Amino acid sequence: MVEVRRVATSEKAELRRLLDPYLTAHADLVDPERHHGDPTDYPHFDAYWTEPERRPFWIVVDAEAVGFALVKRYSPSGLGCDAAVAEFCILPPWRRTGIGLAAARAVFATTPGLWELQVYEATVPALAFWPRAIAAAGARDVTELRMADRRIHRFRID
Repeated sequence: MVEVRRVATSEKAELRRLLDPYLTAHADLVDPERHHGDPTDYPHFDAYWTEPERRPFWIVVDAEAVGFALVKRYSPSGLGCDAAVAEFCILPPWRRTGIGLAAARAVFATTPGLWELQVYEATVPALAFWPRAIAAAGARDVTELRMADRRIHRFRID
């Protein structure tokens, strides 16, 4: 069974240890020349424990953290939303097992309302994953906005 639980303040360093390689791997795809600087420069990291509109989650299977999700209220489209997936990672040993779909459903269930998430065109596996995850979560009012280098998914979770 996949569940999500808040990352405790005492676990910040552990999350950061997993976040930095995730950010670097993402930048290797979307910004390989590092035009946007150091991908591990994440200025709002500490705010996930101090601002109520930001929430860090472990993705847990059998009491073991197999990934993480960072949720915030910032709207990538600028149209406004109740929640947005800022970062979502299933660690490599657990990918392609169905855990990601179940984890996405669990993350979405934390906040009923209008959600957004953005997927960069360079992240090919994510382009296939997120529409399936959104559908599996029973989302409604699903729309996709296409930008030059990314897609923004907007959908409602009841």
